[in-house]
Amino acid sequence: MASQPEVLQSCIEEAAKAAKPALERCIEDAVAALELAQSQSASAAEREELTAACRALLEHKTNWSTQYRADLLVVFRTQAAEAAQATLTPAGVSPRSPGVASTSSLSSIEAFSLVEDADVSLAIESSRLLQLVLPAVEQSLAELNTLISAVQGLPNVRPELNPLRPEVFAQTLQQMIFAAPVDRAVCTLWIKYLAAPLGRELKLVYERLINQLELANVQGAGYRVLQTPASGGSKSRGNPQTGTGQGAGRAEESFRPPPVGYVSDEPLRPSQFADLTDPEVKSDLFHDFLFNGASNAQRGLAPAYYDSIEEELKALKAARETAQAPLESRSAPLSGYQKVPAVDRPQRVVDERSQLSQQVWGAYGRPRERDIVRTQLKKEARQVGQVMGLEVVRKLVSHVAQDPRLLAPVREAIVALEPSLMRLAMVDPHFFSDEDHPGRRLMERVAQRSFSYNDEFSTEFSEFLQPVIRAFNKLNGRDIQDAQPFDSALATLAQHWDEQDQFEAKNRDNLLQALRFAEERQTLADEIALELSRRSDLGDVPALVLDFLFESWALAMAHARLTDTRNQVDPEGFGSVVPDLLWSVKREVTLKRPAKLFEMLPGLLGKLHAGLALLGQDPRESETFFEELMKLHRPVLKLRRLKSQRDAEESGAMPLEPEEAPAPTFITDTSTEPRQARSAAPPWLGRDDLDAAGFEDTLPTAPGELAPLEDDTPAVAESATTDDPAGTPETQPAQQQGVPSPATGPAIAPAEAERLLRGLQAGHWVDLYSKHRWLRAQLIWAGTKGTLFMFVSHGGQPHSMTRRSCERLIRDRLLRPVDTQGVVGQALDALALEADASAGAPGDVSAPADLMNA
Repeated sequence: MASQPEVLQSCIEEAAKAAKPALERCIEDAVAALELAQSQSASAAEREELTAACRALLEHKTNWSTQYRADLLVVFRTQAAEAAQATLTPAGVSPRSPGVASTSSLSSIEAFSLVEDADVSLAIESSRLLQLVLPAVEQSLAELNTLISAVQGLPNVRPELNPLRPEVFAQTLQQMIFAAPVDRAVCTLWIKYLAAPLGRELKLVYERLINQLELANVQGAGYRVLQTPASGGSKSRGNPQTGTGQGAGRAEESFRPPPVGYVSDEPLRPSQFADLTDPEVKSDLFHDFLFNGASNAQRGLAPAYYDSIEEELKALKAARETAQAPLESRSAPLSGYQKVPAVDRPQRVVDERSQLSQQVWGAYGRPRERDIVRTQLKKEARQVGQVMGLEVVRKLVSHVAQDPRLLAPVREAIVALEPSLMRLAMVDPHFFSDEDHPGRRLMERVAQRSFSYNDEFSTEFSEFLQPVIRAFNKLNGRDIQDAQPFDSALATLAQHWDEQDQFEAKNRDNLLQALRFAEERQTLADEIALELSRRSDLGDVPALVLDFLFESWALAMAHARLTDTRNQVDPEGFGSVVPDLLWSVKREVTLKRPAKLFEMLPGLLGKLHAGLALLGQDPRESETFFEELMKLHRPVLKLRRLKSQRDAEESGAMPLEPEEAPAPTFITDTSTEPRQARSAAPPWLGRDDLDAAGFEDTLPTAPGELAPLEDDTPAVAESATTDDPAGTPETQPAQQQGVPSPATGPAIAPAEAERLLRGLQAGHWVDLYSKHRWLRAQLIWAGTKGTLFMFVSHGGQPHSMTRRSCERLIRDRLLRPVDTQGVVGQALDALALEADASAGAPGDVSAPADLMNA
């Protein structure tokens, strides 16, 4: 029979060996999930990010799988050696491992030295890898811990000494991910999509190791448990992970924990209870539950806990209703509050103790009724995990209710949903840790959907809120046994939202197609203009004609090429017009061959008009050009009338009368770069497209609403024709018109406005002032050159603008970006920081506090 060290070494080698194909499968699953997310994403920026993450992950697959096995083997052996030294350490004193942090410390800010404290929020994001892995392995891990402790010669189970514990796998993978030469956002995506596959693969590895140990006739050690301090003796803070501690009055006994969710009909022995009446024990267990999942979730509850809950419940039922007035009624808001611009209204206070409208939320509008539900569920709890799950829900609701980004009625709705969330936590205590869980998705989807609105008194917001109220009230009236009611509620709401979105999508897609085509056409026109500028026959061509050639005619040629379905060399023959046009305006040449000009002129003018008509250009827009072109051709036309007896090909030049045709400006240098169409200019759009895309809606809606830029006040009219596709002049200064600006506070510095604009991506929300009203609009498209933007507000109303207009609106605080990052995720991050600060060492508290203040 093999010795214990040999058995342990065999397990270590087997675990490291299995890690290589396991990681390969994890990467394959993550790549498939990334590809699926990419195909379903409506945001171009998000699709690009997902594609880049997928490609980079595939590139690391081979090297990582080999490196992962080698790194794990080193860490396993180091951990095993340290565990051998720690076997002399009394149970309840958790050894610190320099290689891999202990379970309780892995999720703390201190543990993430691999990012060198440069980004605490990213460290919290990566800790979710372990949080998502633990639920998948909790049952097999509990059994493996008993067997590994037995192999290590320990009389009782000490999970923190297991060299194969999940945090070893997770942190080794994290270190490898963060060492990759990619952006942190890509690392975050990798962690998110690798978490679920890693949990499944690690469960298979543990099951294989359990089978190997059982075949070696290893008998599992027992768990070392504590008697509740209620039996007497001094209290001492124990180790929540192992259930051990020191102090008088504590007895020891070995037992095997029941499966997750198991509730015995027989009362547990006192030695198996956790005393949650002790604040220190409760704090430790809460931190352990939040970060380490199921290590103590299955423990029973001490009789003292039920006694305290019973007293609390009796007091609640006996207490009279508080005299606290409800929050401002929907029908009678505070005087003047509704008249304040939506973006400038002060935040109304909402928290888990808020009195809500009973007209809207029924009995659960009263905080006392919600407290009774919470306390009754705490009384029905049988395991530590259930009580901790209820505590997490209470704190989570409190954080979301105080999120200033959400409108007050939305925060009230989350508070009103607390009873249903509490009932869900009783049957699924860890639901909040799974981003795809229906309970968490329902909260997040409602919050994200509410970002479409910025005015709680608007009709549009009321239409959004009413179905949410009905869904939440229905949930509060149901008996929650699993996640299915939340899934159904979300499906019903999502169907209603999808119907609204589909109604708006068709018009939006048509507009986007027109803008994308205009941008593509402009890009091709710039290339054509560059080709034209290199022609050798540009000498002595008037600047007027060169401007037309490099701008309007290059656009016509680009349009013909993009719409050509027959793969022609010169669609519509627009390219052949160029040499004729250039020849026709060279006076010295045409006066010698007037017959040729007479012959080509009708066809030339017809082609020019046809090309501009193809663009959808109003004929009046090109009147000036054709009038000037006619003046350039006038000498030849006059010559024909005066020389009726001579052959046109032998005719000589006739003097030109100055008053009939003033000499145009000529460019004799063949280098025409100064006359090229500007590639940085916005794409040209016809008047119909401009109106449909909502360019007029983004212009100031009353005199004085937009102050002029300091550096272009003299060139207001010029800027309207060069930088603004709509061609509408900017408004005059507010002080000249006597009309107050809707923006409050000082103007934003140009550099800051430019930074905010660079940060805007498709899918981001903004508050936009348009036509005397603040609207919540979403950026649905930004040109690849960053010169054109389209926003859409409620009802599918488009609002398009150039980069210059967008920067100006930001500077004058008429366009304000809105932060819409994950509501539930940020609340959980804040909750994790609080738990870490309350349970960590004094040196650990400063980092979370700094992050909360940031």
